[in-house]
Amino acid sequence: MKKSSDTKRLELSVSNFGPVSEALIELRPLTIFVGPSNTGKSYLASLIYSLHNSLNGFHGQPNNWPFLPEQFWAGRLNEMQSQSYKLSEDNARDIMSWFGEAKDGALFSEEEEPGLLKLPESVSALVRPLLRDEFILGANLDDELARCFGVDQTVDLRRYGRGIESHFNLQGFLPTEEHGRSPFSYNFSLTKQGAEMSASIPEEPCLQADVRNFRDNFRFHWLREEHWPEDVPEVVFGSVQLLIALSRAVFSGLVDPVSRPAYYLPAGRAGVMHAHQVVVRSLIAGASRAALRPDPNIAVLSGVLGDFLDQLVSLASRSPDASEDYAFLAKRLEHSMIQGSVYVDRSTNIDYPSFSYRPEGWDRNLPLINTSSMVSELAPVVLYLRHLVKEGDLLIVEEPEAHLHPEMQAVFTRQLVSAVQSGVRILFTTHSEWILEELANLVKLSELPNESRKGIASPDTALSPDQLGAWFFEPNEEAGGSVVREITLDEELATLPAGFGRVTQELYNRWVEISARIEEGGE
Repeated sequence: MKKSSDTKRLELSVSNFGPVSEALIELRPLTIFVGPSNTGKSYLASLIYSLHNSLNGFHGQPNNWPFLPEQFWAGRLNEMQSQSYKLSEDNARDIMSWFGEAKDGALFSEEEEPGLLKLPESVSALVRPLLRDEFILGANLDDELARCFGVDQTVDLRRYGRGIESHFNLQGFLPTEEHGRSPFSYNFSLTKQGAEMSASIPEEPCLQADVRNFRDNFRFHWLREEHWPEDVPEVVFGSVQLLIALSRAVFSGLVDPVSRPAYYLPAGRAGVMHAHQVVVRSLIAGASRAALRPDPNIAVLSGVLGDFLDQLVSLASRSPDASEDYAFLAKRLEHSMIQGSVYVDRSTNIDYPSFSYRPEGWDRNLPLINTSSMVSELAPVVLYLRHLVKEGDLLIVEEPEAHLHPEMQAVFTRQLVSAVQSGVRILFTTHSEWILEELANLVKLSELPNESRKGIASPDTALSPDQLGAWFFEPNEEAGGSVVREITLDEELATLPAGFGRVTQELYNRWVEISARIEEGGE
C-alpha cells in the first residue's frame, strides 16, 4: 500500500461567501468540515470543487489544452509579443538551447521519482508574467462557479443579503536557496462584473516545474502559416509555446493539489442512485420542450448534482478492462461493510447504466432500489473508487454517516483513512460524533509502534496529525455568518471537539428536569 507522504500545504482563505463570513483552511490529505446545519460546509466544499474543475487542466490532462482553435494560439502569441512582453530572437534561441540541454538530461528520464526541474533565472523571469496572466489563472472560473452552484451569476454567491464583495485566496510558498519560504498567492473577487482574478508571484526565487507533469503535458501545437502573427520568426514562436507549457507545469505545482481532478458525492446520493433514470429522462423531456417555450417549472440542476449524474451515466461506456487503480479499496469496502458486490449493468441497446447488488453467497443480482439504504449510500463510493478516482485526486463525500449504524460509521471512517493512505485525497462534511471519535482514535494510533498494535481493529489504518485538517463552522451573529476555525484532538475527551458533548449534556439535563417534576407530582 502506498503511504501518503504529501505534506505540501496550500491555504484557502474565504470571506463573505454565502453563509461563510470568514474562513482560513489548509487543504490536507484528509479535510473535514463539521458544524451546525446551514453554516456553509457544503458551500465551501462546492467552492473547492469549482476551483479543482477550473484548474485541473493544468495537471495530468495533456489532451485538454494544446488542441484549442489555432486562432486562440495566434491571439496568445500576439499578446505575448506586445510591447509589454517582447521576446527577442536572441532570448528565444537561448531558451530553446537551454530546453534542448534539459530535454537531453533529466527532463524526459524514466526515473520513478524524477523530481523538480529548476528553471534558470533568465527563463523564470519570462515565466513569471504568465503566472500572473488571467489565462493561466483559469479564465473560466466565473462560469464554473455559476455552474456548480446553479446560479445565473456569481454575484449571487456573495454573503446573504449583505451586498459585500466575496473574496477567496489561494496561498502557498516557494522554496528559496536558503531553505526558507517565499509566499505566493492567487486572489479572486466576486463583483457585479463577475469573478476577477489577480496574482502575487515573488521575483525570487527561481521557479521549479514538476518534471513528470511537464513531460506529460508538453506538446508543441504548431499553427498553420496563415495563422502566424506577422513578422514572428519560427524560433520565437516555438519559444513562446515552450514558455506557455513551462508556465502551466510551474502553475500546476504551485496550486497542487487544487490542480488535480475532483469528484463530488452529494448528500442524498442514495436517492439519486435510485432515481437517476427518471431524473435524466425528465431533463431530456424538459430540454425538448425548451425549444418550443420556456418552462419555469423545470428545475435547474447544480453542476455538483449534474456532474454526479453525468459520471453515473459514463460508467456504462467504460471498458471492462479499463485501468482501475483503486479497485482494491472498492473491494475492501464491499467486503467489510456491505457483504456483497456492486455492479454496473449496461443496456444492450444504448450506453446507459443500471446498478445492482449481489450479496455474498448469492447467484443473482438485486436491483439497487431493492437493497438497504446503507448499500445504496455506499454504492457510489464503491463505484467511484473502482472506476474513476486516481492517485492524487480529491473525493468529496457529503455526510458519510448517512444511513449508517454508529458501528458502520466507524468502519467507514477507517476505510476512508485507508484511501488517504493509498494516495487519494478526501474531503467530507459530517454531523457525526462517532466519526470524529474514530478519527481521534486513528490519530492516537499513529503514536503506537506497529509491534504494539496486535488485537486492535485495523492496526495499519493510522493517521498522522499532519494528514488531518478538521474545521468547525461556528455561527457568529456579530460577523453575520459563520466563522471557520480549526479543531484539534482533545486528549481528555478523546475526540475532535465539535459541540456534541454540549448537546448530550443538554439532553441529559432535560431528562433530569422532567424526572424531577414527575417526582414532585407534576407541579
